[in-house]
Amino acid sequence: MRFISIRQKASFAIFAISFVALFMVAIGWQSMQVSESSLSEFEAETLPEISTALTLAEGVAQLAAIAPYTAGSGRPFQLQTESERIQLRIAELRGVADSLKDQSFRGAIEARLDDLQNTLEELVSLVREELYLREDSLALQFRIRSLSIVNTETRSLTSKQGLTWLLQLLENPTLVPEDLSQALSLNAHGGEVAQITQELLKAHQRLALIESRKNYLLIAIRAKSEQLTKRVSHFVGGLQKKVSRQRQAVSSFVSTGQNWIIGISVFLLLGLTRLYWYSQRMTRDLQSVTQDMEQLSLGLVDSKSSTIQRNDEIGTLASAFEVFHSDAQRRLEVTAQLSEQKHLLETIFDNMNDGLSVFSAQGTLVAWNSGYQSLFDLTDDDLYVGMSLDEVQSLINRGEHKNVNLENQQVYMEEVNVFRHVRFQRFERHFESGKIVEFRSKPMPEGGFVTLYTDLTERKSVESQLRQAQKMEMLGQLTGGVAHDFNNLLAAIMGNLQMLSDSYPQTADQTRYIERALAVSEKSSNLVQRLLAFSRRQQLFPVAVVIDDLIEGMLDLVEYSVGSHIQVKSDLQCHQLMSLIDPSQLENALLNLSLNAASAMEKGGLLSFSTKLSTLPESSQAAIRIRVEDTGDGISEDILGRIFEPFFTTKPIGKGSGLGLSMIYGFVKQSGGEIKVTSEYGQWTRVCLFLPLYNRELLPPNEPSDELTPTITVPAQGMVWLLEDDEEVRRVMREQLEKMAFLVQEFDRAENVYSALKSNLQPDLIITDVNLAGTMNGVELAHIIARESDEEIAYSGPVLLMSGLPKEELRKKYQLSDEDFFISKPFTIKQLYRILDIVE
Repeated sequence: MRFISIRQKASFAIFAISFVALFMVAIGWQSMQVSESSLSEFEAETLPEISTALTLAEGVAQLAAIAPYTAGSGRPFQLQTESERIQLRIAELRGVADSLKDQSFRGAIEARLDDLQNTLEELVSLVREELYLREDSLALQFRIRSLSIVNTETRSLTSKQGLTWLLQLLENPTLVPEDLSQALSLNAHGGEVAQITQELLKAHQRLALIESRKNYLLIAIRAKSEQLTKRVSHFVGGLQKKVSRQRQAVSSFVSTGQNWIIGISVFLLLGLTRLYWYSQRMTRDLQSVTQDMEQLSLGLVDSKSSTIQRNDEIGTLASAFEVFHSDAQRRLEVTAQLSEQKHLLETIFDNMNDGLSVFSAQGTLVAWNSGYQSLFDLTDDDLYVGMSLDEVQSLINRGEHKNVNLENQQVYMEEVNVFRHVRFQRFERHFESGKIVEFRSKPMPEGGFVTLYTDLTERKSVESQLRQAQKMEMLGQLTGGVAHDFNNLLAAIMGNLQMLSDSYPQTADQTRYIERALAVSEKSSNLVQRLLAFSRRQQLFPVAVVIDDLIEGMLDLVEYSVGSHIQVKSDLQCHQLMSLIDPSQLENALLNLSLNAASAMEKGGLLSFSTKLSTLPESSQAAIRIRVEDTGDGISEDILGRIFEPFFTTKPIGKGSGLGLSMIYGFVKQSGGEIKVTSEYGQWTRVCLFLPLYNRELLPPNEPSDELTPTITVPAQGMVWLLEDDEEVRRVMREQLEKMAFLVQEFDRAENVYSALKSNLQPDLIITDVNLAGTMNGVELAHIIARESDEEIAYSGPVLLMSGLPKEELRKKYQLSDEDFFISKPFTIKQLYRILDIVE
């Protein structure tokens, strides 16, 4: 086989390209000649269409000119001649219209010809009817001449009447016959005279209508003729413009094409010359690069580098050769680096905290890491490359579990296995043991999918605890607000009941009813305190208490309360360890837990108390754990999350208020501790109280204060200003104070009291609620009075504050100080007497 060099091939290619280019020029020139001939043919087809349209327009104009002669025909034979002339002309126009090639234009012309023909036929019909009416009038002339009328009445027509009729003949001829008939009373003659009169009037009216219609039709014929002529002119103009544009476009195209062909031919000739010279140089340099690459392919990496300097593909090839030459020298080094990177990736893959698995497009296992094995308790022998997806899932699906998506809806693995090859899939697997694993599968571009497995057990537990804490905090705020409003209501109720109790005479039944109502009010007040306990707003009296001693001291009470069918056992391991708490509240909490346990063990069981040194959950702070455990019916998982909600109870109506556990929850939280409840339904329930450990060196004991509330000295029959925005409470307190022989003035806003004090009014005592309707609260008013007593306000007397909120919350929210006089709502008149020292 003969060897052909690149140079020879390039020369042959140049020759072939030149031949093809010249052939294309010839074809282009021939195409332009064909375009000119096509234009001539187009004009030959269009010009007859224009001539036909113009002939049609001329014929329509002639037809419109015939119409007035037809309308003025005075004899039937003349009308017949004009009618035949019109029909012949319309037939000729239709023949001309049929020769039109434009279907749309021909259809429009035919429609207009139909309309014009109908109008002309109507005109002929009206003229014919007019001729008939005039012939009938000739017959009426003979009848009128033959009439013999005896003139019984003498009528004289004035010259004015005659002149009026002549004027009407000029202005409105149709009214003259009517006026003549009425003036001469022709209808009153009766007989043939009246009949002829009516026929003449009727004929006159019809002739007037025909004349009016003829005039309209003549105008319509002229207008339709002009419209059709205008339509034809528009059509002809469009064809002429189209021909002109086509001629200009073809001429411009042919001229431009010829210029371009000449220019391209010249440019092509110069380009071929340049290409030939360039190809000679290109093949020379390409041969040099080829020789260097042959040396490199033989392993001679130390050969001399190429010295070609070009800014084209061969220059790029020479530069690429330099890169290959350098890469050949660095081959061993790159191989070593790749080995190190592979080792690094394997290390990262095997030491990931999350599990990872890779499956091929055929659903076979490709790779996995050690985290995947440890997450599902798999050994090295359980897995192998090429293992099917079904086999792998049978291993990781061991044990009871359920698959749910982010909306907590059940997920079916059959659907997941199908869709994980095409789009992202994410779901969670909840095992019966409490373990939660998140699956995140993502398809790979080359097929198959990769799945990341994350253990969410700990995170889900924390999230659940957070949601529970938020829910309990919300319920605490709600119950605190309800307790405040309920205290106001109780203040009004108890005040009225006390005043009713002090009123005489009373029957025995009335006294009993009042005592019952007061007792219920006292219970309601206790209920409010329990609500405040849940919301962590009750007033506590914490002291350092040895927990074991407190539990041992109340075991007898517990045994008595739960009954002899329940065995009480204790295991106390926190000897001499103390916690800073309210002992009465802790005793109340433990007793409530014991009673709850007893109600769950109606047939008997074991109730155990134990203590142990521990730490607060989720904290490193030392704490004492008190565990109360029973062997009762347990608590189902559905209601375990609601046991601390106020008024929630599973006991029958009347057997429980639902505030026991909520009060314990609030007391423990307010004391800085935590409470945890676990249960196995049908077997046992365990309640753990975690109370902070008391450090004697860091915290001094907080002994409860036994001091009595300070008294306020008030003169007998003194002036008391009562500030309360609740009308019912204000009315009751006013009556109570008036019963104590005080003069009372009421206010509903602190701003009003402040304005009155600035006016130098001086009461002996101000009693005010803390939470008021205005912008200023009661504590703020008391502090302003104390601060400005020597400036704008001359009053320096006492201010007694009252509120249904606990004192601790008033300190935080309203800055209540220990020096302020305060009484809690609801209070009795006796408590008011103990605070107020009335001096005669």
